[in-house]
Amino acid sequence: MITGYVMFRLGQRTFATALDEVREIVRLAGLERLPGVQAPLAGVIELRGAPLPVLDVRGPDAPDDKGDVLVLDVEDDAVGVAVDQVLAVLPAEALPELTDRPAKVLPSYVIGVRSSKDGPVLLVDLQRMLDVAASGWAESLAGVDDLSPAL
Repeated sequence: MITGYVMFRLGQRTFATALDEVREIVRLAGLERLPGVQAPLAGVIELRGAPLPVLDVRGPDAPDDKGDVLVLDVEDDAVGVAVDQVLAVLPAEALPELTDRPAKVLPSYVIGVRSSKDGPVLLVDLQRMLDVAASGWAESLAGVDDLSPAL
């Protein structure tokens, strides 16, 4: 059962993900690019003294210093996903269900459609979104701990 949602923007589109899927939300600031890494890994930011790998699904023209990061737990490790802006953290009842069976032409990471005062909001599974939008993301994280810059 979903306890709430994190609503965020990528480009002009509004998405939401289950609050339980997000460990925390931080500002995208101080992104350090690392030599030898490739997209979708954008680099690392410092999170309480430790490097946090940040994956960027926003596109090649996204600025390094603007946006927010959704921090996820992936295989007992923290990973950040850069988004343009976190709009709100909402209780479950704030985004009523339009349908839990989205159109088959939508990407597989869309797991439902919710209703907001501004129109429909696509409910997404962030790890599935990474699988589709950032192919190879898991492999791009291999060895990041060894590449930690002096933060």
